[in-house]
Amino acid sequence: MGFVDVHIQALEECGRQANRVKNMLDLDDAFVNTEVTPPRGDTASSVFGTVEGAEGLATKIDSVWASVRSELSEGRNRMTNVDRALGQVADNFRDAETGSGA
Repeated sequence: MGFVDVHIQALEECGRQANRVKNMLDLDDAFVNTEVTPPRGDTASSVFGTVEGAEGLATKIDSVWASVRSELSEGRNRMTNVDRALGQVADNFRDAETGSGA
């Protein structure tokens, strides 16, 4: 195992970890093995009974969940980009070691 092999293995392991983290950033996965399910659709204001402003509260709750979904999606995209970038760096190391290039 050469010096470059060690770096490539480290980069590949980092890529696997980025992929693992990406898979954890899924709202549905947060509720696995629980009796709770993630919200689907709009929150019904009726769940708050006759509380004044129930409709506004339901709208705010939906807004929060939309933000959570958006942030998790952005995190997943970033982890995908990290994994891809690490793969490119590993490929560059391989090319440098063999003297080939694209």
